[in-house]
Amino acid sequence: MFTLSFLVGSLEIKSQDIYPSYLSIADGLVSPSVNDVMQDSYGLLWIATVNGLQKYDGYRFETFKNSPGKSTSLQSNEVWDVVEDEDQNLWVATALGVSKYNRKTNEFTNYLFSTIFNMAVNGGRVFRLFIDSQNDLWAAAQNLELLHYDRTSDQWIRAPYLISGNTITDHIGFSIAIAEDSKGSLWLGSTIYGLMQRPKGELAFKPIDSSQIGGFDFTTNDNRITSIFADATHTLWITTRNGVYKFNPENGSFKIIKEYTEFQEARMDINNHFNGILQDPEGNVWISNNFRGILKFDGISDQFKELAIAGKLIMRGLGWSTTLSDFTIDRSGIFWFGTRESGLMKYDPVNKPFSALVHDPANPNSLSPNGVYGILASKVNPDVIYVGTRGAGVTIFDTKKQTFNKVTYKVVDDRFGGSVRSIAENSDGSLWLGTWGDGMIQLDKNFSEIRRFKNEPGNAGSISYNQVRLIKPDDQGRLWIGTDNGLNIFSPETGNFQRITSMETRVYPDQLIKEIEQLATTTNSIGKIDQVTDDQKRSIPIEIKATGRYYIMSVGEGDLGSNADFGWIANSAKDTIWKFPPFEDSYYAGGALKNRMVIAPIALEQGTYTLYYKTDDSHSYGLWNTPKPDKTSFYGIVLVRPADKNQENTIETQLKQINDEIIISGSSISDIEIGEKYVWVGTRGNGLNRFDPMGNSVTYYTHHPDSLNSLSNNTISDILLDSKGMIWLATDDGINILNPITGEIKTYSEADGLPTNLILSIEEGNAGEMWIATQSGLSQMVTNETLGKVTFINYNATDGLGGDSFVPLTSTKSADGHFYFGGDHGLTTFKSITANNVPPALIITNLLISNKSVLEMGAESPLENSLLNTNEITLSHDQNNLSFEFAALHFASPEKNQYAHKLVGYDKDWIYDNRNFA
Repeated sequence: MFTLSFLVGSLEIKSQDIYPSYLSIADGLVSPSVNDVMQDSYGLLWIATVNGLQKYDGYRFETFKNSPGKSTSLQSNEVWDVVEDEDQNLWVATALGVSKYNRKTNEFTNYLFSTIFNMAVNGGRVFRLFIDSQNDLWAAAQNLELLHYDRTSDQWIRAPYLISGNTITDHIGFSIAIAEDSKGSLWLGSTIYGLMQRPKGELAFKPIDSSQIGGFDFTTNDNRITSIFADATHTLWITTRNGVYKFNPENGSFKIIKEYTEFQEARMDINNHFNGILQDPEGNVWISNNFRGILKFDGISDQFKELAIAGKLIMRGLGWSTTLSDFTIDRSGIFWFGTRESGLMKYDPVNKPFSALVHDPANPNSLSPNGVYGILASKVNPDVIYVGTRGAGVTIFDTKKQTFNKVTYKVVDDRFGGSVRSIAENSDGSLWLGTWGDGMIQLDKNFSEIRRFKNEPGNAGSISYNQVRLIKPDDQGRLWIGTDNGLNIFSPETGNFQRITSMETRVYPDQLIKEIEQLATTTNSIGKIDQVTDDQKRSIPIEIKATGRYYIMSVGEGDLGSNADFGWIANSAKDTIWKFPPFEDSYYAGGALKNRMVIAPIALEQGTYTLYYKTDDSHSYGLWNTPKPDKTSFYGIVLVRPADKNQENTIETQLKQINDEIIISGSSISDIEIGEKYVWVGTRGNGLNRFDPMGNSVTYYTHHPDSLNSLSNNTISDILLDSKGMIWLATDDGINILNPITGEIKTYSEADGLPTNLILSIEEGNAGEMWIATQSGLSQMVTNETLGKVTFINYNATDGLGGDSFVPLTSTKSADGHFYFGGDHGLTTFKSITANNVPPALIITNLLISNKSVLEMGAESPLENSLLNTNEITLSHDQNNLSFEFAALHFASPEKNQYAHKLVGYDKDWIYDNRNFA
């Protein structure tokens, strides 16, 4: 306990200002210790590590290491720096000197400083390379301090120093900092001479007299210069082991910006002496200040913030738990920091648009636990979002105050202990709550219960079921209520519910069933197979003595997929002339929903026929494994004739009445969308219904495997009527868009870029885009009207979502344009997405001829230069099987970059296969 207390007490708590991600060994990095990172003129990242040099295109790493005995390999795996000159040559600083990379041959020319300068092998370690505005290359090295590369003679020479009037070239100091100002002066940090300058046009570096910098001494051990940067005002920004300073050689001003007295234990560690200074696209100066973290200045002023790194800690005497080295800002504005122990740290300053509202056990005013179950943006109070929870009633979210207040009710039968699945609001601010077991509850505007509506067995005017998934008000003051067992229309004035029958639950009148049962027990029974048990196939011959109208009643078992227990009739030629219909054309026989029955007229001519009945291996007469049929005790098939014409007319009248009844396709109601003319009702497993209240009719939309113009799936989780009048459906197999005028249905799926086909809810965006919640994150659907191309931009928890899986019917858009999507994690909210609009650099990374890479052909390669520098090649007639690999060098979210390709003169249109291979 004592040790734990000590460790906790040693941490300094700071607000978390940046939220980086990391590339590590698991991603392909060869070492967690990164000394430098650079983006070349093509857009590729080059990473200097202690275990080799790596090239990164956003998808994969290519590693360069020393191969013993191979003189053209990288001379040392300990790499400190990498730069590119204006001829696109790469120069690499290593522990043994400098290596020059030849892009065409994929080989290195090595300059071994121990041999060149006749010194110990480890004496020529190069820490920094610098290319000035004249394309001259400089190397800051150990025991050699500063070297210059003479391109004419291909030699490295010591830079001349002018010391006390004498020119010397035998300096043996230690340097890791060199820079150039806008006037062309070069500046060097020397361990022996301190700050040095080589004015433009001169040859030698001269020390800056300490009197010019307020008597400050950069030659002491604590004040060794670690980095130099010159801003547009010619002011030098200088970091040392001890602090941050500014020096303006124009007016001689010198400022101490920040000096550190803490972190004494880490101060002299050799690895803590490397850092970087850069200006971002907005003009702010950033310093990666090794173990001291990150400083961000307000422009080039003296005002700065010490930024905290999310997930990292400050340890007493040791600084941050990760040590930063040099960094770069790529073309798209993304920061890449080298670290000593955490690999490559990536920070995208484009603000994460998503916020997660979650339950905090330590905060009683946070969102309730167990996830979001329903949601409604208040129209009466635009600053309020009502959140239905699974087991904790309603939470009222004040968007201005960012506070949550809980509203509960008396729980009697709710499955989760107080779950609100749906919420509707009256104009006075009072609410209707749909619960998952306690029916529908009405609250006044103070959120006190007024009355409760539950299913009353035997009362057809009560709500059909106590699990209420949806409550949607129409413009006539009625409530359309979707339950797990039926659709209801509720009149608040009368308190009565009108139940809309579904194909699953429609029943024959009891009187009609009784009439057929009675006929089956008399001489009016032509033939009967009854009380059929498991695994039976029974048949009986029958004879029709008089041509006329007869009636069949059959009771069996079936579902949407197929019939399990069923009967049929065949004629003397063994042709089936009637059979038990599919599930959607049958009637409910009571008990389990799969108990089905049918009563149907049939015209038969005089002759012989056969009645058949077949059962599967379970759930048949007397062997029920689910609730048995309770509308009739009959189980099988019977053929009867009416006793007389009057009875025939009675039966026909009853059949006509039920055929004229309004019926929707399913009883498990998944969503309701109320438009100006139609009410759209979605179901789980039974497709979509277009309900016309004025015409008293229903149009069905279902999935048909043999039709491209049908629903992709019969399970619908959400319905959205958009601003253009189109109907959007979230299904278990993608997005369906229905044009209610033409009836055309368009489908989008994983093949089009969705992260999964399991779609849960849809919201219309603020700028024509659509937002889709799925079981695998959130997707933004953007349509390019010019190309007629739809693109999906997919987001997941790594982008700031509270979770990757959402819950149906838990999305809404508030009056101020904020979106809310709910799930087990809580609420994910955002208003707008600030995209990184910098276009990617597109490069061809490989060319294959008959599946062999031109990079591996050696002398047979048609390349005369590096692939990146090749604009055209000439091939023989039989070199006609070509493959290209390419990469969009944009590193914000490279895994989300999307591709299309087109072979000009061959492909009529772009091929949107989203592969970086053609």
